[in-house]
Amino acid sequence: MDGLVVRGIVSSDGRYWSALASTGRRRLTDPLAGVGRTERTLWILVGVALVGDLLTTYYGLRMGLSESNPVARAAIRQFGFGAMVGMKLFAVGIGLGCRRLLPERHGLLVPAGLAVPWLAAAVVNLALYAMVVG
Repeated sequence: MDGLVVRGIVSSDGRYWSALASTGRRRLTDPLAGVGRTERTLWILVGVALVGDLLTTYYGLRMGLSESNPVARAAIRQFGFGAMVGMKLFAVGIGLGCRRLLPERHGLLVPAGLAVPWLAAAVVNLALYAMVVG
C-alpha cells in the first residue's frame, strides 16, 4: 500500500478499498469538498474580499491616507502592514472555527459576515481614492 492514504476500516478482501483509499495527493479545493455550492462561493468571495481590502488599504496608506480602524491603525504603527495581514488571517481562522460549530442551516452566516464588511471596506477605499485623486 505504498503511496496510499487509508480512510476508515478496510476489509482484508479489499472490497471497500476503492472507496476508502486514495493517492496521497490532495487538491487545493479538498477543504471545500463538504460544503454546498453557495457556501463555497461565499468562501471564495471571502478570499477575494480579503485581498481587495488588503490591497486597497495598502495603496491608501501609500497615498498618505490613514487606517480608520483604531486597532488596525495601532497594529500597523507598531508592527507594519504585515500586522494587517495577520489580523485578517486570524479573523478567517476564527470564522472557520466558528463555522464548524454552527448547524448547516446557519452555515452561510460566517463567510457572509466576513465577505460583506471587507468588500464594503474595499469599495469605501476606492471611493476615497477617487476623491483624493479626482
